Amino acid sequence: MFDDYKVGIYNKPPGTKVGGIFIPGTLAWVKDIMCDMQPYSRALLLKNYGYDIEVNYRIYIDYFEKNIKIGTILRYTDKYDKEVSLEVKAIPWAEEYMEVMALEL
Repeated sequence: MFDDYKVGIYNKPPGTKVGGIFIPGTLAWVKDIMCDMQPYSRALLLKNYGYDIEVNYRIYIDYFEKNIKIGTILRYTDKYDKEVSLEVKAIPWAEEYMEVMALEL
């Protein structure tokens, strides 16, 4: 089981139209999960998976988490008490566990 980091999952619900004006959804907390994070790079992502996307983290989750998709924001507090936000850029596969590639915002 991976449990190095407690990470919050944040998704943006679809917007609504009010009086002909579109109002986008706002980022909302879904839940917290435990995961393992490692530094990663665009070059490694291209070499290992064939994706040419700017990333700087690889996140492992020991099960399939349905709330994580491309564009999901993951937030955690680092060892210096700074809140770090990551945007999910790629999910190479999702069977018994997840590998999520993300970019720090």
